[in-house]
Parts: sequence; C-alpha cells; structure tokens
Amino acid sequence: MIRKTLFWQFFGVHVLLLIAAVGFVAFYMWQSSRTTYRRQWLRELEMQARLAAALLPDGDGAVDGAAAERFFGRLGETDGHRFTLILPDGRVLGDTRAEASQMESHADRPEVIEATAKGCGMSQRYSYSLGQSMLYLAQRIPAEGALRAVIRVAVPAQIVTRETQAAQQVMGVLLAVVLVTALILSYGAARRVIGPVADLQLGLVRIGGGELEYRLPIPSVPHLAELARSINQTADRLQKHIYALNHERTLRTLILANMTRGVIAIDPRHAVLDLNESARHLLGLTHAAAAGTLIGDALREPELLSLIDDSERSEEPVEREVIMAGGAGERRLNMRATALNDAGGQRIGTLLVLSDVTLLRHLETVRQDFVANVSHELRTPVTSVKGFAEALLDGALKDPEKAERFVQIIMRQANQLESIIRDLLELSRLDEHTGQALDRQETPVSEILKHAVELCQTRADERGVVLAVTCESGLTARVHAGLVEQALVNLIDNGIKYGVNGGGGRVEIEAALEGPTVRIAVRDYGPGIEPQHVGRLFERFYRVDKGRSRELGGTGLGLAIVKHIALIHGGTVAVASEPGKGAVFTLRLPA
Repeated sequence: MIRKTLFWQFFGVHVLLLIAAVGFVAFYMWQSSRTTYRRQWLRELEMQARLAAALLPDGDGAVDGAAAERFFGRLGETDGHRFTLILPDGRVLGDTRAEASQMESHADRPEVIEATAKGCGMSQRYSYSLGQSMLYLAQRIPAEGALRAVIRVAVPAQIVTRETQAAQQVMGVLLAVVLVTALILSYGAARRVIGPVADLQLGLVRIGGGELEYRLPIPSVPHLAELARSINQTADRLQKHIYALNHERTLRTLILANMTRGVIAIDPRHAVLDLNESARHLLGLTHAAAAGTLIGDALREPELLSLIDDSERSEEPVEREVIMAGGAGERRLNMRATALNDAGGQRIGTLLVLSDVTLLRHLETVRQDFVANVSHELRTPVTSVKGFAEALLDGALKDPEKAERFVQIIMRQANQLESIIRDLLELSRLDEHTGQALDRQETPVSEILKHAVELCQTRADERGVVLAVTCESGLTARVHAGLVEQALVNLIDNGIKYGVNGGGGRVEIEAALEGPTVRIAVRDYGPGIEPQHVGRLFERFYRVDKGRSRELGGTGLGLAIVKHIALIHGGTVAVASEPGKGAVFTLRLPA
C-alpha cells in the first residue's frame, strides 16, 4: 500500500510536470510557427514586389496606361500571386486577378498608406474583390522627388495558414512522441526509485515500531544505497543503546523487586514516582498506590509525612524509627529519607528507604532477656553454693548432720549449674548447625522412640508415670537420629515433670505419617497451660511456674532446644493445651 501510494505521488508529479512542460513548449512553438511562416511569406512577397518593380519601364514620371500594360505583359504567370499596380492618388492601373477599371480607389488601403509613408507596408484583411482573406505587401516605387506608383503583391491567407498548420501538426506529433517517451522513462525511473524508497519507509516504520533487529535491504540506486547503509548503522547503534537501557532498567527493576528493604521515590508534590514490592508490603499499600498517587492519599501515616517534610528542609539524610500497627501486630520500621537529585545536582524529589527492624528489635530484647535470665539462673545456684560453703566454714562442719545436709544442697545446686551449662552449650552447638547440612540417615522412627523412652523410663518410674508408645508400622524418617532422640527426651521428660496431677499419671507418645511429614506427638494429662504462656513456652529460660521448675531441676532451656532441633531439620514444633486437660506437644519433621 505504501509502495503504491508513493509511486503514484511521485509519478503523478512527474506526469503533471511533463504535461506542463510539453504544453508550454507546444504553445510557444505554435505561436512561433505562426509568426515564422507569416514572416517568411512577407519576405517572399517583398522579394516578389521588388522583382516586379524592376519590370516597370524606366522613367521619372508617373506610370501611365501604356507602361502598365507593358509591365503586366512582362510579368507573365504569377503562380497564384496577385499583383496590383496603384498610382499615387490611389487609382488602380492594373491587377492580375480583377478588372482595374471596376476597382475602387486603394488610397485608403492600410498597406498602401504604410508603403507610401515608409516605403513598404503590409496587412492581412478580407478582400471583397476576391471574396477571401489575403496577405498583402505593398512596395513604393519612387522617382526623382516624387512617387511613381505602388506595387502590391498578395497571396491568399489560407496558403499561409495551411503551411503553418502542416508544420504545427508535425510539431504536435513530435511533441506527443517526446511526451510519451518521457512518460515511459519517468514511469521506469519512478518504479526504480520508489521501490527502494518504499522499502526504506517500511523498514523505518518497522524499526520505529520496535523491530530493532530488522535491517534495510541495500538498493541498487547509489544514493539510496548509501542512505540505507547509514540507517542500518544508526539502527545498530540504537539497538545496542536500547538493549543497554533495557538491561539497565531490567537489572534495576530486579534489584528493587528483590530488595528486602522498601524503596519509594516521590517528587516535590509528594506524588509517587516509583516503589518496589517490599515497600508495598512494609507499608501495607495496595496496587492502587501506583506512580502518580500522592503518598499522603495512599498512606495515612503522620510520622512518614513528617519525615518527608523534615528531609525537604534538610540537606542531610533524615532517619527515624516508626511503630506501625497492622493486622499481624506491631511492626517497627526504620525510615530514612534523603534528597533525590538529578545529574545537575537539582533536587527533583525524595528517596525513602524502609527497613523492617521488628525482628532485630525482638532479637535485641531476647538477647537482653537471655543475658538477664542467664545471670539470674546462674546467680541463684552460685549464691546458694557460696552461702552454704560459708556456713560450713563458719562451724557447720562440727555438726555432722547439718554438714551433710549443707553438702547435699551444694551438690544439688552444682548439678543445677551443670545442667544449665550443658543446655547452654547444647543450644550453642545447635545454633552452629543452623543453615548447615545435617548428617541425616533414613532411620526407623520406632527405634528413636524406643531409645528416648528408655532414657526417661527411670524418672517415669520414680514419679509413677506410665509411658505409652504408639508408632505406625514401618515408619521411617531421614533425620539426625541423635538430635531427634534428644528432642523427644526433653518432651517426654517435660511431660513426666509437669504433666501429672498428684501422684502417678500417663504420658502418651504417638508417631504417624501425615502427608509429607512425620508427626510425633507427646501428650500428658496434667494441669495444662494457661493461654498467656503458650506463645512463649519455647523461649529460652521461660518458665510457667518458676519455683516449681527449679524444684524439679528444670533449666528453662529444654523446649528451646526442641525448637532448635526441629528448625535445623526443616520442621516445626507446636503445643496445644487447655487448663485442666493436659497438653500435646507435636513435633513435625520432613519424612
């Protein structure tokens, strides 16, 4: 379509120009031919008039009838020319086509008047004597100081017109041949030029439309070939530049999309220029908060808006920590606002960087609590050991009964210290395994349960607790058997210590395959756990009943160890309990 349109536009202009040029030439030649042939005939008539004048008898007086008769006798055949001899007063002495006696005076004829005045006169007019248009030329025949006569020669104007028309017909045919030839050549040239031009245009449209790998064909027309090469070279550079920009943009988008920190760019009007998914997640923004949205409309957070205002008034970055409430609980965000400048250093907006420090602050709190708890847990037995040792030194050694009781207390406190240190070392060792590959082996779950129960059986017997084990036949798990056994010992021991009401009780251990995981549940029928304690049971040194826990020899680290063992296996541990109905601790490990 483009090729056809361009062709007819190009060829149409050439056709119009050629027709106009040939028309102008034809008009000029038409006019020129009429003038040329008329001039040729006038020269012919002038020559005939002079030759005829030479035939008049010599003399200085006016021409009389006898002289006229001799003149026309000498003239003979005139080959279609009309000769007229006119006296100075206008009387006609003779005429080769008419009877002179019947002809009126020619004194008023234009050619005669002009010849009398200038020596030669001409005109084209209708002859009433002959009944047709004639071309006249009159020549004065002078004498000494006077006018002898005027000789006039005429031919029918039709002869001049006929010769002119014949010449014009020849010129018309030649011009028509020239026009047709020029049109054919122009048509061929148009096809030769427009084809490559159309290809260039189509190629530019494709390149402009995004087909950056497309290259123009090289036409045979030299100048167009050079143009096509230049366009292809430009397209190569453009393709590389756009690919580089796309790569840079994609890389920047991927970096922003995969950043754990939220990034928001806003303009001076506080309209969002860009933001990543982390920012949406941290601020709880919907996808409606797109580029162009005012940040104040998308997020009703006074602290954030105040931070932006402070940043715009300061040349230095502004940073603060904000607590945001949400459906998932409180979230602590560290917000940093800095100026967003262009290449010239002109501020064009503000860049906000958001970091979720909730976990960091929680870990700081846990660390502080851990240090405080460790200090407290160690201080109690150390103080007790020191106190009773001082009592022994102060004289209790002299009382064997009292000394023995004090030494037993010191021994119990030393054992408590040993248990705390052992559990702390175990937690440290488990922390080192976090993120590392465990030495796992496919192990029968029944074997793990058997060994764990054997280790707890003595304590269970002492407290009158029955340990009931149920394991699905053939159940295996790819685990570190020693660690899982330790976790089960802690859970079973926990049930023996706290899961009985009064004397005696029952602890049930059940293992079964549940989807892609092995579920091991330890159930007791003790007093249960209050809801406010359930969420913190697996924290280090957390105790529901601190006095009873120490009395039973607990360190407050057993369930924390269970949680770590589950996590390094890629599993989970959970507790379900109602006051007065006991508790169920469930360990889930990948099968």
